[in-house]
Amino acid sequence: MEKTVHEREYTAFISYRHLPLDQQAAEIIQRRIERYHVPAEYREPAGGCRLGVVFRDEEELPASSSLSDSITYALDHAKFLIVICTPALLLSKWCETEILYFLKHHDRDHILAVLVDGTPEESFSPYLRYVYNEEGSVKAEVEPLAANIAGKNHSIDRSKLRKEIVRIYAALLGCPFDALWQREKRYRTRKWLTLAGLSAAALAVFLGIVIHKNVQISRQNQELQMQSSSLSAWAGEMLLEQADMSGAYEYAVKALEVDDNVSYDR
Repeated sequence: MEKTVHEREYTAFISYRHLPLDQQAAEIIQRRIERYHVPAEYREPAGGCRLGVVFRDEEELPASSSLSDSITYALDHAKFLIVICTPALLLSKWCETEILYFLKHHDRDHILAVLVDGTPEESFSPYLRYVYNEEGSVKAEVEPLAANIAGKNHSIDRSKLRKEIVRIYAALLGCPFDALWQREKRYRTRKWLTLAGLSAAALAVFLGIVIHKNVQISRQNQELQMQSSSLSAWAGEMLLEQADMSGAYEYAVKALEVDDNVSYDR
């Protein structure tokens, strides 16, 4: 028999097919849950500022007749079961077995169905949609707690994900979705306003530096232009009043050198 994993509790167990889209969704949800920073008002029931660890089996289950010890241990010690729902889910014997095992040992309202592709009718396990009696007949129809991140052309809709992941957080925290979503929107608004304020401040500093530099250049140009004009005047005086050709030439050259250093707008 396979040895059980080391002792630990899990916030959730993710049941999914090891197919590209299903796996991508499972990885995103696991990462988002484990990185989520729990708001202060919900930390006491959550047991801290983090939601906790999510179990996601990264290997295909072996072709055996029963779940491994590590899987059953994780299911036993997980508070929630998150099922990644695509049409491929209904073809998985192991996902069905995980759902049935969890239902046997936990409350049904601790199962979250995440629609990633298709419609609920073609992607939800019948064990998520119906309650069966001991004879295997449908006892009642139920609507599972669900999030919908299905996009076009068998993809994940990132715009939906921003809101639907909060729906999952709310279920894990046991708090109203609307309250958590409104809080999330306020947080995003404050974040963008802060970023906008920082950007405006940085722009103001940059413009201040540019303006200051332009003033310095303007003053420097004025000084150089005055110096060039003075040297030109001296050259003219040398030539006209003193008939000093060499002196006039020397001052004229200096005036041209100074004029070359003047910055002109083009």
